[in-house]
Amino acid sequence: MIRDDTRQTIKFVIWVIGIIIAIYIASVAIFYGAGSQSRNNDREITKLANQKTPIRNIDTYYHLDRGVSSYSLKGTSSKGQSYYFIYLPKSKRAYLMPEKKGVSENKIRSEFERLHSNQKISEVNLGWYKGKAVWEVTSQNKNNDYSYTLYEFKTENEISEVANL
Repeated sequence: MIRDDTRQTIKFVIWVIGIIIAIYIASVAIFYGAGSQSRNNDREITKLANQKTPIRNIDTYYHLDRGVSSYSLKGTSSKGQSYYFIYLPKSKRAYLMPEKKGVSENKIRSEFERLHSNQKISEVNLGWYKGKAVWEVTSQNKNNDYSYTLYEFKTENEISEVANL
């Protein structure tokens, strides 16, 4: 009788461990699959930037989806000049912008902090919105409400702000 109970307990434990391992493997596969589109676009934009632009070293990747999905990066040329490169995968269009002809991420962060001192920046992304390059600042207030502020890349003008999402 004790041997039967022990056998059943061992079978139960093995089944539980097997189920936990299967759930873990399924979770890893799901999360890996969910990020594959982004990884593929990062690889594609890196390849395009290296082939078609003077960018040789990539510093930062960005992604923005404001009606148009855009993947961007900041990089430097072999001469040390900084560039931003925006790629629109659906239309297969790409835009190269020297950093000196626009506003840097650091300047956008400083400007946002100056104007919105009561909010904490969560993320800053470069992308495409209504036919132009924009910076999107995602921030949170003290109530943890999110707001999204768009700035023009070339002029630093604030385009819009959507709050309390």
